[in-house]
Amino acid sequence: MNTQHSRQEEGTTLLEILIATTVFVVVLGLSLALATSFASFGSDADADASAQFDAHRSFTRVESLLRQGWSTPELSASGEALEIDLLGYSYNGTTDQWDRIAPETWRREYDLSLGEYHFEDSFGTPLSVVQCSVEWQRLSSDPTSEDYHFGDVVSTISDSLGNSTSSTLATRIGTYQLNEAGTERLPGLFFEIQGLSILVNLNLQREIDHVPYSVRSRVKRRNFIEDSQ
Repeated sequence: MNTQHSRQEEGTTLLEILIATTVFVVVLGLSLALATSFASFGSDADADASAQFDAHRSFTRVESLLRQGWSTPELSASGEALEIDLLGYSYNGTTDQWDRIAPETWRREYDLSLGEYHFEDSFGTPLSVVQCSVEWQRLSSDPTSEDYHFGDVVSTISDSLGNSTSSTLATRIGTYQLNEAGTERLPGLFFEIQGLSILVNLNLQREIDHVPYSVRSRVKRRNFIEDSQ
């Protein structure tokens, strides 16, 4: 009787060990799967946050220039570049940079002889006008290249004296998103004119498995005076 009872206890113990081992393996497998899933989610979330930050930072830099516009912008055929005049900039040959007169000191005056408005500084000197271009420059001219769908946002300021400088506002802006028809990729940056506003469209998605992020906003031109007469 004792021998049979001992064997039953040993059988029960082995069964419990097998069950416990199986449960452990299942739990371990689920834990590893969840850990991998959470790691992937965290990576995607970080990528999305980074895209949002870069998109808004790029938009802010473009917006700061467009708000200083004096003239009606001229768009390229693709809408990926525009040219506009800026007020209050003058080239400093010593620093090789553009100095700008503080907008709060500007005065808008009306020239009776010409029948038009103009801006002056606090000393009564007409503000200088410079030309500015903002362009999304594709990284490649080859439509079959992946770099064709990404580009840098570059601004160039120049005056009538031949002074000209360029600066990069954002790098590698682009997306894997398709247009509504699903026939081609959206550009990283393009502009539209709507009355006295410029509609800025910025799309950013640096990896195909990341969630795309877009900024679409109107920038009202504060210094537009052709219709203020």
